[in-house]
Amino acid sequence: MAKATLVVPPSGAVRAHCFRLRPGDKLMASLKQVASVMLGRIPREQCGSAFVITAVGSLQDVTLRLANASRTDEDNNEGNDIKRFSNKRFEIVSLTGTFSREDGCHVHISLADAQGVAVGGHLIDGVVFTTCELVLGTADGVEFVRLMDDETGYNELEVRQLIPRTEESKWSNVSKAVLAFAAIGFLAVRLRSR
Repeated sequence: MAKATLVVPPSGAVRAHCFRLRPGDKLMASLKQVASVMLGRIPREQCGSAFVITAVGSLQDVTLRLANASRTDEDNNEGNDIKRFSNKRFEIVSLTGTFSREDGCHVHISLADAQGVAVGGHLIDGVVFTTCELVLGTADGVEFVRLMDDETGYNELEVRQLIPRTEESKWSNVSKAVLAFAAIGFLAVRLRSR
């Protein structure tokens, strides 16, 4: 089978969106909410991608999906293990992930406990212990979508280039606006002459 060609669509401006979560905030729900708000402020044709740039803070009551195998693994694998650390506190060592407008997200986290022992995996949830300082980013010109990948058995990321409006369509909109103003002006003059 031939290997697929790597496609890397060009992106435009990258913007940083900074915020802080407070003790008791749920990390995953907060990330999804903030990503949704960020993307909601940007026109669809301009940007459809958000991602974690950096994070620092501490969590408690963390739930992770640990790496085990793909759904297509033929071994005696019963799926990825979900593990809850309900009575432990952790420092966030790394947080990374991608968010799309409608197709969800994919977030990984690495954590260290009081002895410096690290654990990591897919973030299911966690509760902020002291703080969580985050910077999420958006990139103009690209859209993240998730499509079923028959090879892995999961919805996987597909990056699509968003085609900017052409100069012609911009001028078409300007022409429509000028025509509308002219029509309003004409009507105003006609009404004044009565």
